[in-house]
Amino acid sequence: MTKHWLQWSTFVELTEAFTAPLNLAWLLMGACIAQYFYQVVNWVNIGLFLINIVCFDLAVNITDNYYDYLHAKDREGYAKHTNVMGRLNLPLRGVWLLGLSLYLLSLVPAVILLWRAGWSLLPLGIVGYGLGIFYAAGPFPINATPLCEAAASVGITYMVQLVCVCSAVAPHYSLSWDLAGKTFMVCLPVVLIAFTLQLANNVADLDEDIKNGRYTLAFYLGRPHSLLLMRVLQVVGGLWPLVNWLSNVSPWPVLITIPLMLPMFWGMRPFYANPDKERTFFPLVKAASVYFVGYTIFLAIGVWL
Repeated sequence: MTKHWLQWSTFVELTEAFTAPLNLAWLLMGACIAQYFYQVVNWVNIGLFLINIVCFDLAVNITDNYYDYLHAKDREGYAKHTNVMGRLNLPLRGVWLLGLSLYLLSLVPAVILLWRAGWSLLPLGIVGYGLGIFYAAGPFPINATPLCEAAASVGITYMVQLVCVCSAVAPHYSLSWDLAGKTFMVCLPVVLIAFTLQLANNVADLDEDIKNGRYTLAFYLGRPHSLLLMRVLQVVGGLWPLVNWLSNVSPWPVLITIPLMLPMFWGMRPFYANPDKERTFFPLVKAASVYFVGYTIFLAIGVWL
């Protein structure tokens, strides 16, 4: 490996930068919640949080790939040919320094945000950074346990929005159980669908995970029960906007997302028939993305139009 190992294509694959635009959707959802319940949105704070979460997300993806490579027991298969570190023959120290640099960079807007929004955000920040770092790092990484699916889905589709809401309403309001509860109710549909994606990913990777000592929820449930749980959670998540509307937690346009269950289920059928990472997993992700985007758009329409 030459000293000029960090090409743009390598950076994109290592950081999975193509997923970064999703952060815009999550922050838009947080802004919607702030406006709907508190009629205030501090866009400067949201902008700072956007910079923070993008840098943090890139850093987490780097450390996930880095530590998955280090922890891999299947050195000839997964470590050498599947993980981006081995496949591209990337230098360990260089990748570690890149991840550290992005973590440190993410702290700059985070500290400014804490100064502007209040130190009540600090506990959420500590939990968020802890989840991100120890998802793959340490002697007992979260992604090798049955907590893997819940930690990833709740972290990405609830905690991000919760911090966004707290940032948006500061300094007029601060973190409270009422704020956290309302945010959770609004986010629950995407939390459940995101959980099914994490579970599907681990179902598709089950044999590979076992070889590398990762025993996720998919391992303990087995493929048939994992797929059954996915179906149940997708139905509950798809119908939950009705509960939110009846509870006066969401505006009525979110009800339009309920029919989006049909194309979502249709797009996921190939995965249920053949859970395969290369052939059927990414069509499943695309099908779920239709719901994510639709839910966020109709929530925004209900709040601002």
